[in-house]
Amino acid sequence: MSARACLIVLCVLGSSASAADWYVAAGGSGDGTSQASPLGSIQGALDVAAAGDVVHVAAGMYAQPIQTVRAATADRPITVRGETGAVVSVAGRVLTISHPYHVFEQLVLDAQYADQDAVRIETAGTGAVLRDCEVKRAQRDCIDMGSPAGVLIERCVIHNCLNATGGRTDAHGIVGAAVHDLTVRDTKIHSFSGDAMQFDPDRMIPAWDNITVEGCTLWLEPLPAPENGFPAGTVAGENAIDTKVPAGSMSHLTVRNTTAYGFRGGLITNMAAFNLKEGVVADLDRVTIYNSEIALRLRAPATVRVANAVIYDVDSGVRYEGDIVSPQLLSSTFGDKVTNAFVEASSGATVIDGRNVLVLGASLPAELAADKGSLAVDASSFRDPSMHDFHLVPGSPAIDHGITVDVATDRDGVSRPQGAAHDTGAFEYCATECAGAPDGAGDPNGSTPGGCCQTERSEPPWWLLALLLLRRRGRPASRPRPRSHPSSSRDPRRARSARSGES
Repeated sequence: MSARACLIVLCVLGSSASAADWYVAAGGSGDGTSQASPLGSIQGALDVAAAGDVVHVAAGMYAQPIQTVRAATADRPITVRGETGAVVSVAGRVLTISHPYHVFEQLVLDAQYADQDAVRIETAGTGAVLRDCEVKRAQRDCIDMGSPAGVLIERCVIHNCLNATGGRTDAHGIVGAAVHDLTVRDTKIHSFSGDAMQFDPDRMIPAWDNITVEGCTLWLEPLPAPENGFPAGTVAGENAIDTKVPAGSMSHLTVRNTTAYGFRGGLITNMAAFNLKEGVVADLDRVTIYNSEIALRLRAPATVRVANAVIYDVDSGVRYEGDIVSPQLLSSTFGDKVTNAFVEASSGATVIDGRNVLVLGASLPAELAADKGSLAVDASSFRDPSMHDFHLVPGSPAIDHGITVDVATDRDGVSRPQGAAHDTGAFEYCATECAGAPDGAGDPNGSTPGGCCQTERSEPPWWLLALLLLRRRGRPASRPRPRSHPSSSRDPRRARSARSGES
C-alpha cells in the first residue's frame, strides 16, 4: 500500500473513531456514555456532543428546552434521535438551532401554547434537518427561521400554531426570512391561525430563493374543540402558502405532488390555498386543491406555471389580480362544484395561458379556448367523479384532444402522450399498460396505481423456466464470498446519520 493510501486509511479510521454515541433517559443521572448510564437531559448530551456524534433519546417526558452548542459539518452532523414516545414539552421555546449541521429525528416538540415559537432555526443553522418530528401548540409560529441555507423538514407533522389575540393573529406552521435551498417534504401542516407556510413577511434583501415543497398536505378545518382562545368550530387560518418578495427581486418556489384543502369559511375574506404574489417565480406540478374559497390567487408581478392540477369544490379556481402577465395553466382538470373556474380582479389586461385544460361542465370559461386543447365534458368522461377520481375512461372526448405542451408526464408519472396526441386534463389515458409509469406510482387522490388501465403481467412460459433451471444446474457451485474484516466495515447506523445531514 502506498504511503498516501496509508495516510487516507489512517485519517478515515481516526475520523470514525472520534465519533461517539450519547444516551439520554428521563431521570438519568449517569455520564451518558452507555444505555446503562444515561444522562438525564437532552441539553446535557448536546453540551458534550461533537461533530459526527449521535445522541439517543429514550422514550419519556423531557421538560428542558434544547439549544445547539457547537458547529458540525455536512458529512458529520450532530444527530439527536428519539425513540418513539420521546416528548420535549416546555412552556416556551422548545428547540433553538443556531449552529450548522444538526439533525433532530423522531421527537415530539410541544410549546404548551407559550408566547414563543416552538422551534427557531437561526441564520447560522445551515443544513438543519427536522425528520419524523411532531411540532405543536405554539402561540407564535411552530417553526420560525431566520435566513439559513440548506434546511430540510421531512416527514413531520406540524399543527396547532394558534394565536387568538385581537380575534386572530398570525401564527404560521413554517415561516422564514431570506431562506435559501429549503426543502419541505412529505410533511403535514394543519390548524394554524396564519399560513401553513409564509416567506418572507419582512421582505428582506437579498430575498429568499429555491424553496421546494413536495409530497405535503396542508389544510384547515373547523377546530373540533376550543383551542387556545378560539371557540370550537373556528377556521382560524389564511392560506396554505403565501409569498412575499421585496420589490425588484425574484424568488423561486417549486410545489410538487401536494394537496391543500379547507381554506374557506374562516375569519378573513379571499382565503386561498395558494396565494402567489409579488416577485415569486412559482412552478406547481401535481397539486390537488379542494374545499376552499380560492384555489389559486395570483397577483402581479408573480410568474406562475401550474401543470397537472386537479381542482374541485372551490368558489374560485383561479383568481387573477393586478394585470398579472400570462399565468400558465397546463394539462389540468377542473372537477365538480367549481362555482367559477376563473375570476378576474382588477386584471383586465391579463390573458390566461390555458392549454389542455379539462372542465367538468357544459361549456368552457371565456379564459380557455378549444383551439388550445381545452375542453368541457360531462361526468361520463371520468372514472368516478363522485369520488373525485378524474381519470379518463374509454371513449372520453378528452383522449388525444390536446395540443403538444411542455408537460412530459401526467400527475401519475405517465409519459405524455400515450396515443396520437396529448390528452386534455391532468391524466393520460392508456388502452393497455401505461408507458413511463414508475412502479407504485399513484395519484395523490389515492386512485389506482399508474393511473390508467393496467394489464396484468403474465408469468414466463414453462419452457423458459425449464431452460433456466437446466442452465443453473449445469453451473459450478459458487464459491463463498470472503467476509470482510470487522475493522474495515462501517457501522450502517453511522452511515445513515452522516447522510441525514445532506439536504
